[in-house]
Amino acid sequence: MSTEKKMTFSDILSQQQTWTSYSDFCSQVPTIISKEVTENSKREAKLIADLKKSDAFKKLTVKDVSENLDRAEKLLTEGSVVGVDATMAKYNLLSGVRCQIGVIAVNYQGEQIKHSFFISQANLRDEADDVLERIVQRAESDDNLSDMHLRGLMMYREREAGMNPKFDGKYILYHGPLLPFELMSGLGRLRALDVTLDILKKIVNSKRVMSIISSSSYKDYTYFGLAIENGQYLTSPDYTLEHHLTTTSDFLAWSNKWREEERKKVEDFIKDYASQIRIGVIRISDRPYVFHAHKDIFDLAAAIIARDSMFQKEKGFPLLIDYADNLCTEYFSGAQFNHMVDWELAKTDNYLRESGERRMRVK
Repeated sequence: MSTEKKMTFSDILSQQQTWTSYSDFCSQVPTIISKEVTENSKREAKLIADLKKSDAFKKLTVKDVSENLDRAEKLLTEGSVVGVDATMAKYNLLSGVRCQIGVIAVNYQGEQIKHSFFISQANLRDEADDVLERIVQRAESDDNLSDMHLRGLMMYREREAGMNPKFDGKYILYHGPLLPFELMSGLGRLRALDVTLDILKKIVNSKRVMSIISSSSYKDYTYFGLAIENGQYLTSPDYTLEHHLTTTSDFLAWSNKWREEERKKVEDFIKDYASQIRIGVIRISDRPYVFHAHKDIFDLAAAIIARDSMFQKEKGFPLLIDYADNLCTEYFSGAQFNHMVDWELAKTDNYLRESGERRMRVK
């Protein structure tokens, strides 16, 4: 049980270094930062050294990727691995959000799927005849498409693209959690479970899926990854999405948002499907990454992720995902989308009213 004292806002205020002279700030901060970084490096190195000696680390299964690297390279170069990524841009108008979603699925043989989607909140609303009721409709918070709703839409389209018949028989590499919280949550008032669980079941049933996560909120995974060597990955019998969702995360706390029948669907899904997805931590360079993969291809998935990451060894992250991400930026630029909306607003003489003060700031 942790004995760490909980930090308060007053603690931060009292310990915060403060300057009233800008010249003093400029002269002193470089020295402070240098000392802070040096001390932090020593502290982190000791933590990793101690972790390697701990019983918790010794209980983990640590493997080397070398055994499957040749097969992984062949699969990558022949186009049998598909990377999927997406991007989203949104523009908030008084009448509601407008959102562009772009999805790219690509392999090293140049096969591509480029899907784009546009969502207008105004088109989803049945407006009342009474003018005041119409204003209330727009002001009500539960009538808005939240960031979570939009992320859920994007993640659904990503997973849909990976399951496109064009890529039947190929291995699919997603970016982010393989079974995202958003798609298992039901998305609140959108009551999405029947639709989203169907695509997630299809993903699990394909048995050829994996994902790489850029950053994990669970630092224990990252620290365990720092305790292994480059070219290794680790896992444990407890490292499944079922165990993670039911034991080490607060996912089931969402249950108060579900109806009774929805909670039963989620619990059944976790037991029957999330249990088949294993969690690992892989390290190719200085920074380790969490990955998910179907249990039937877990070791091969680690090798595929490792071999693809070796194409950009300093970063140690799959090049195929960066390739898809770069194509997303090229084809579905968020800045271009915002400029298009700006232009159309300006043409109708509505830019100054709709764009908001922040967009008009001179930088």
